[in-house]
Amino acid sequence: MRLLSVILITLNFGFTFSFASQKNSTKRTKEVQIVTGKIVDIKVLGLKKVDPEAILGKLKLKVNDQFSADTESFIAKDIKTVFAMGLFDDISVEKEVLPQGIVLKYNITEKPSITEIVYEGNSDIKKEDLEEASGIKAFEIVNASKIQDAVEKLQKFYEEKGFFLAKIESRVEAIVPNESSRLVFNIVENEKVKVKKISFIGNKQLKDGFLKDRMAIREMGFFSGLSGSGAYKQDAFDRDVQLLKFLYFNEGFLQVRIDRPQVTVTPDKKSIYITFRIEEGQKYDVGDVDFSGDLLFTNSELSDSIEINKTKVFSYEIMQKDLQALQAKYGDLGYAYANVIPKTNIKEAERKVDITFEFDKGNKVYLGKINVIGNSKTRDKVVRRELKIFEGELYNETRRRDSVERVQRLGFFDEVNFKTSADPENPDIMNIDINVKERNTGQIQLGAGYSSSSGFNLNGSVKQTNFLGKGQNLGAGLNISGSESFYNLNFTDPYFNDTLWSVGYDLYQSYSPRTEYTEKKLGGAIRFGHPIAEDLNLFARYKLDRTDLDPVVVNGVEKTDRALFPIQTASGITSSITGTVEYDKRNDRFSPSKGIFASASLEYAGIGGQIKYTRSTNTFRYFKKLFWEVIWRNNINYSSIASNDGVSDPPFNELFLLGGPYSLRGYRFSTVGKTRFSDKLFNDADIVARYPNVDERREFANRPFGGTKQLIYQTELEFPVIAEAGIKGVFFYDVGQAEDQLSMNQFYSDVGFGFRWFSPIGPLRFEWGIPLRKYDKSPEPVSFEFSIGTPF
Repeated sequence: MRLLSVILITLNFGFTFSFASQKNSTKRTKEVQIVTGKIVDIKVLGLKKVDPEAILGKLKLKVNDQFSADTESFIAKDIKTVFAMGLFDDISVEKEVLPQGIVLKYNITEKPSITEIVYEGNSDIKKEDLEEASGIKAFEIVNASKIQDAVEKLQKFYEEKGFFLAKIESRVEAIVPNESSRLVFNIVENEKVKVKKISFIGNKQLKDGFLKDRMAIREMGFFSGLSGSGAYKQDAFDRDVQLLKFLYFNEGFLQVRIDRPQVTVTPDKKSIYITFRIEEGQKYDVGDVDFSGDLLFTNSELSDSIEINKTKVFSYEIMQKDLQALQAKYGDLGYAYANVIPKTNIKEAERKVDITFEFDKGNKVYLGKINVIGNSKTRDKVVRRELKIFEGELYNETRRRDSVERVQRLGFFDEVNFKTSADPENPDIMNIDINVKERNTGQIQLGAGYSSSSGFNLNGSVKQTNFLGKGQNLGAGLNISGSESFYNLNFTDPYFNDTLWSVGYDLYQSYSPRTEYTEKKLGGAIRFGHPIAEDLNLFARYKLDRTDLDPVVVNGVEKTDRALFPIQTASGITSSITGTVEYDKRNDRFSPSKGIFASASLEYAGIGGQIKYTRSTNTFRYFKKLFWEVIWRNNINYSSIASNDGVSDPPFNELFLLGGPYSLRGYRFSTVGKTRFSDKLFNDADIVARYPNVDERREFANRPFGGTKQLIYQTELEFPVIAEAGIKGVFFYDVGQAEDQLSMNQFYSDVGFGFRWFSPIGPLRFEWGIPLRKYDKSPEPVSFEFSIGTPF
């Protein structure tokens, strides 16, 4: 604390008191003369930032007070009071004797202001977060104690974020002496501490593994550097405490007691140990379930709507879902503010919980204004046409929830919130504000990569899934790998001319050199669609393209086995029509985390043209969030192709082969499937020279040909690795085959892992597939694939 010195100097014309922020001892001169009289004025001098009235208001002495021998003590007290404001470096009081009375002059030197606050060395914590945590703002007066308090707050903030080794120092640098200063916080963050071990004491019914698997904080492991596991975060720690109680409530332990966890930091401050002490108590079953209050349904109807009465053990989570279901029943009748209160009666002796759902239905509510907020790019009508609720109608809870899901399913928004409010003039009218946070739906992609199947590749595309804010989809792209190339242009309007009809077109050109032949395609298609039921749509597509197959020629010698690959039969015009029935209940069309997608299509090629076949494709996809942000993704596809006359073979280049980033990821692209033996290749001079061993040559001559049927199943677990950067990890399993007749012993499968970066230019995939069944056409023990876009 500062030491203050008091100096009294008495002269013939006056005297001076001063308090200065000096560290020397108090010094006082001997009183020589005391002047008495009336105080006619008090002046405050030297102020630039503080209003003089703020000083005058603190003084005990006032104008017209009598100046006497006792006034010295009053002045000293006034100086201490003003100095305690913490705004000044020096205060002195000077007396001037005039014929009409005495004038007191307070000469004050202000402390400099902090005009700039600088944070140095903070790489992991944002400046904005530090500013909020420190509690100190620019243009405050330099105050040593407040600065030290800010340092302590920052130190605590870093510890809460897991930086127990962080060091923080402050310094004040003068910008203009005695007027403005720069406050600098120098931060050395050092490494975060890692959670070495999480322990539970007293848990007998719920095991350690069950509890740990559901916590946000994880113990450090082998992949901690990549996954971020083991990092200590205070906010996640606090959520985990509540989560553990919730887990016990869901298992019927209503009287569980979990003490504040004990956190122990190792001496080197690099690791921490967390210990939870748990008193589980007794498990309670569900007793009698009843209903009371404003009942609009019979007890039987209400009982059929809930699940808690069908379970043995009491579960808090199930009860909460039942509350939503009951509120929805009343909401569907217009009672938007219906209140359902679960009243529980715990029977200690029987270890049961009786539940009574008490209803207060309130009044019927009608919908007032529906506003769309936050859509700077997307037009209102794009949101409104997805709504199942309308202004002026009776409130309906189920249709409101459906409306939220339909808007989210567009994939144009990161957040969709329906905020309701009562009309100020009529409480029975509900206004709804649809608050959306727009997602970047425009993508410009340009990438290069390498895969073991196709070598180096170049990808580029321009895509806008919300073109001009009208919800239209426009895209153009290219994919060049090795000597292959693919170009496309597509457009879709899901509500053509504001009707329920969807209209679109595709234009494409491709060049694919195969081992046995080269394939060139040029064509396009037009598409139409219309809903036939809720979430169920019917589509029709007409396609017209030209296919040119050319033989492989090496040094003037044709290598294509035309007996095996009759390229003349697969070249020509394809004119086809496709009908598709599609069911889409995903929560997001572009990055789903729950829901179902199913489609069945039939393509008939033979409306003119030379290429004729009939192909059916059936797809089912299922997405579910298991816990936290771990997404279980599933895809199953069955397809078949046949000739139209039932006698001839379908075009061989339309047959099915698996392998690559969109099917069996552990095998080379288009190598898994039916094979056929090529006599020409077996007897080719170059092949004989390359494979002098007959068995090896026979194996090479057995070429991937393709089957008329295809069945594939893919399942994935996708989880965040660095959520802030949009980096996710994935473990996957694929199994499938492409043959004329499918049987269990023909299936190939793989497992693998990978990383996906949901970058500003689109989802980039890096995946390593490990085949579980050896295959000579894809002999690598691990197949690496780089691709852009989701697998399914």
